Formats: sequence, C-alpha cells, structure tokens
Amino acid sequence: MKNKFNFSVTFFLFFTLSTYCFGQESYKHSLTFIQGDSVYKIYKNIDSVKLDRNPFSIRYFCKQYDGKNEKFYSARVAVLDKLEDTICLEIGKKAKEIPYFKPGTGMAPGENGMYDTLFITISGHHYLFYENEIDNRVYFISKNKDFLELEWKISAAFYQEKDVQFSELNLSSLYIIIFIDNNLNGIINKDELKIIKTIFK
Repeated sequence: MKNKFNFSVTFFLFFTLSTYCFGQESYKHSLTFIQGDSVYKIYKNIDSVKLDRNPFSIRYFCKQYDGKNEKFYSARVAVLDKLEDTICLEIGKKAKEIPYFKPGTGMAPGENGMYDTLFITISGHHYLFYENEIDNRVYFISKNKDFLELEWKISAAFYQEKDVQFSELNLSSLYIIIFIDNNLNGIINKDELKIIKTIFK
C-alpha cells in the first residue's frame, strides 16, 4: 500500500510540474484519440482518456523523417500496464537512460510495415515515422508549416506473449508514453513528452 501511495504522489508531482513547465498549448503539441465517431483532444502533458474496448487511433504532429540527411524525426511510443514504470521519466533526462527508449528497443512493425497491434511491454517502444508515401509507419493526414499531422491506427494488442482483442484484454487501463524529440538532441525537453492514462470503459 505504501509503494502505491508513493507512486501516486510522484505521478501527482510530475503532473503539477509538467503543467507548470510545459505551459503553452498549441496544435503541434496536441494529441487526438479517435474511436468511431468520438474524438478526444489532449493538450496536457499528463492526462487521461476513456475508451471503449474497441480499435482506436491516435493523431499527433511530428516533423517529416529525413533519412538521407539523418534527421530522424519520429514518435517513440511505449505502452505500459503499471504506473510505477513511468517513474523513470524526467524532464532533462536522456532518452537512452530510459529502459523502453534506449537504443535497440525499437520494435519491428508488422508485415505491412505498420504497428496495427499495440505492444504492451516495458522492454521496447513503437517507432513511428513518416518519410513519404512508400516509407512510413503511420498515415499522413495533413501538413501545417514544418509539422505533419499523422495517424496511428490500432486494431488490437499484444500482451503477455499473445495477441488479444481489446474486448479480451484483462486490463482496466494502460499508460501510453509518447516522446517526440523535436530538436533531435536525445533529451526529453519540455513539450516533447506525454503520459496518457487510457482507461477502458
């Protein structure tokens, strides 16, 4: 009970600090969860969303991946089942020091080159990028100045070594961690990290 209390306090403190530090709400730092006809806009760096146990998608903004010029703009997304696994996340920390963002932890996509399945694991992350119509792992929606609006479509989950439909997933919530390194410095800066508690109805 004491450990759960400590983690709750830590999560609250991070929420308070992130709200203070991140401040500015603009389109390029927003997320949108889409499920059927329902649309949930998220601007805060720590927030929650309630979803039905059905497929959904996440829209976000990121600069265009440019492999030729080594500008590896991407969204790194870890999906966790425990709150305590977020305790390692700190503003100013190097991404390579975080277990699920360190080098070599990017997971391979499916046969179609996409991450249709949400992998719930502390040992890796989804590496989402869009370079062009042929080389991508997410869908292009629109462009706003230097930022692309991209969509990640998720149809099922992979948990405890097996594929499961959301209707069969034995979890009441997930923690979706999204890190977009806008300045490519390998450090979690303000406005580059979101922690979204996804609660299943």
